[in-house]
Amino acid sequence: MSTIEPHRETPSPAALNDAIRTLWVRAGEEHRPLTADEQRIYRVLVAAWTEAVQADQGLAA
Repeated sequence: MSTIEPHRETPSPAALNDAIRTLWVRAGEEHRPLTADEQRIYRVLVAAWTEAVQADQGLAA
C-alpha cells in the first residue's frame, strides 16, 4: 500500500543557510569539530540549499 506524502513547504535558501550557520556556530562555541551526525545534517542542508538556490535562479530567469 503506497502512502501519499503531504505537501511540504520547501525551506528558503536563507532559512537553509541559517541552519547551516547554526551547526557551525554551535560547534565553534563548544570548540569542537562537527560530530558525525552534524556532518550528515550539514551535507543534507548544503544539498538542499544548492537545490533551492538553483530553483530560485531558474524562476528569476
